[in-house]
Amino acid sequence: MIKAWLAAISAEMAALALLGGAPSSARLLSFLALHGAASAAAAFAVALLFPAALRHPRRSLWALLFGLNFFVPVIGLVTTLVGAIGGTLFPRLLAPSFFRRVAAPEYTPDRAHDPGQMRSGGARARLRDRRLDPARRVEALMALGAVPAPATGPVLREMLSDPVDDLRLLAYGLLDRREKEISERLMRERAVLADLTDPIEQRACAARVAQLFWELVYQDLVTGDMANYALDQARSHALLAVEGRGAGAMTATAWLLVARIGLKRGQLEGVEEALQAAQQHGVARTAAIPYLAELRFLQGRHREIPALMYELGRQPAAGTMALLQQYWAA
Repeated sequence: MIKAWLAAISAEMAALALLGGAPSSARLLSFLALHGAASAAAAFAVALLFPAALRHPRRSLWALLFGLNFFVPVIGLVTTLVGAIGGTLFPRLLAPSFFRRVAAPEYTPDRAHDPGQMRSGGARARLRDRRLDPARRVEALMALGAVPAPATGPVLREMLSDPVDDLRLLAYGLLDRREKEISERLMRERAVLADLTDPIEQRACAARVAQLFWELVYQDLVTGDMANYALDQARSHALLAVEGRGAGAMTATAWLLVARIGLKRGQLEGVEEALQAAQQHGVARTAAIPYLAELRFLQGRHREIPALMYELGRQPAAGTMALLQQYWAA
């Protein structure tokens, strides 16, 4: 390549020297010949600077470079040189970008817990369509009582601001009933925990208390400062449950809860260690993978998520899992 550059420079200098004499046809032809040789050498040298992916078809590339150098002697050479160096140093700027938008999959309750109206998000569609007859919307809201609470908490809370009085009162009643059920159980378990003296029984009771505090937040039954308090109590009792030795299943569940609380609060430090501890004490990897995938997402390590999703379901999946796999594989 260096020899090509030297040949190009020498030929150009010789061609310019010819212009210093009196004009004649012989000198003009000699100038064009030398200039053409210099352009060919420069085109060959610049072509060698191009990334391998951009050197084909070679004949077309060389013809383009030769034409630029021959017909635009100075600017053409500078332009091709800058383009070649830029293409070498910044290949990502020239690389084609292939991507497409994929809609995020929407959660729908499992069919085993689906009372019919909830199938395919039917109840949500009815509740959010304020043009429907209020009686039909009330029926859809009542159907939520047969659906697992974590799937319906946000919908019920959304209905608290609905303009229809019956919907607001019914949604408040469902939320209040669920919150009272958990609070009553929580009071009983905390009273039992205060009277226990055996370490193993204390840890088991602390694990139950932590889970009940977590349910208040997970089912969206408390918000704001109450949610922060519930998460603090859930974490402290879960850490109490993992102290000492023995009770592997209880310890595993408590470690998994510690990881989930960290993810919920966005406090990622220690989450991966908690997930590893949960697996060491007996939690199946398939149960830990969803939270590990969520952790990778929050960490911005998106390239690791597709492998985790397909590890979660090595066999062809259906329903929501298939949508998730398709989303992350796109």
